[in-house]
Amino acid sequence: MPEGQGVVITGLGLVLPHGAGLASADAVFEGRSAVGRLPDMPGMPDATGAAFREFSPPPAAAHEDRAVQFAAVAAEEAWAGAGLHSAPLPAERIATVISLSKGCLLALTRLGEGCGNGRMPWPRLTADAAASFVAGRFGLRGPVLAPVTACASGGHALAWGASLVARGAADAALVGAAEASLHPLVIGSYRRMGVLAGPGDDPAASVRPFSATRRGFAIGEGAAVLVLESESSAARRGAPALARVKGWAAGAQVCGMAEMDPAGEALARLIADAMRRAGIAPAAVDYVHAHGTATAANDLAEARAIRRALGRAADRASVSSTKASHGHLLGAATAVELVLTVLAMQRAEAPPTANLTDPDPAIDLDCTPLVARRRPIRHALKVASGFGGQMMAVVLGLPDAK
Repeated sequence: MPEGQGVVITGLGLVLPHGAGLASADAVFEGRSAVGRLPDMPGMPDATGAAFREFSPPPAAAHEDRAVQFAAVAAEEAWAGAGLHSAPLPAERIATVISLSKGCLLALTRLGEGCGNGRMPWPRLTADAAASFVAGRFGLRGPVLAPVTACASGGHALAWGASLVARGAADAALVGAAEASLHPLVIGSYRRMGVLAGPGDDPAASVRPFSATRRGFAIGEGAAVLVLESESSAARRGAPALARVKGWAAGAQVCGMAEMDPAGEALARLIADAMRRAGIAPAAVDYVHAHGTATAANDLAEARAIRRALGRAADRASVSSTKASHGHLLGAATAVELVLTVLAMQRAEAPPTANLTDPDPAIDLDCTPLVARRRPIRHALKVASGFGGQMMAVVLGLPDAK
């Protein structure tokens, strides 16, 4: 950790297109895809995405935007998992750092379409709406923050929360992000950017990270919340640590709205910085949860960055992208994938890259094609690259990993 106290993860909450709760992650580890056609998308008969079709919002959040509802469900699971119902902390010592990178987009578009009648107050539509709702739900009085850094938002939420805990400004922090933006405005915009995969005959097979035939991603929806806590606080409460936040680094490479440095140099420096702050050598990294958007430029540049940062040690690391399974969750992507990374460490199993039947020969990494790989994962690296050049790297370790 770069600051003061050690920070551990004591609770996890997850909402995927496959379902709500940590059990929904089984679908990801089994390589099952939730990507399908979106029949209710006005004016877009061929639209695809990964939608949560069976979702029932909690009563307390029934009148909130769908993204806030997702965050509320994930936060409830994380809170319970950390044992904060039975062994609470002082409300003023818990921070809430949960991002909505697009604010409450579905509620906002309903207002724009004349469906809202102005009944939802403006503060319930902004990027901090989920953080404010969750803080109110649990009666928290610590800082309420909402970093907005595109697809890296969840990583920055973790970094902000961990920094507050590490320097003693909070005993714990609920951190994460949510996304619910399956709307023609968003799908049409990304389609114009040329980053969405066409559905083809089988939409579930359309997203193909690290594949020679990759052609883009499908947008998904969901959320993840993690409870971060100081080691001393977790020990006092008797809360088991699921993983340790060992280090992180944030930066940018502004090559354009969606372009990356083809050589991966900036991202490689960021990964190396995160490892240095974590106090680990490249050979200690067992698993890399890549950003892996399945776009031609991203996957190759990211693979080069991982190779450049880890060197020969990249040969022994398992690498995967789970976006073929749950879609690209945009602002929630990094938070969701951080939870999946912790689960990978707990399960000693690297999740697969679904649909990877034809690996790109230019990508010289073990990208865990099709089937999860059983292996010890003592240290894991999560990499994120957001639109507009935002970048994030986080190093996690098992509680006893040195």
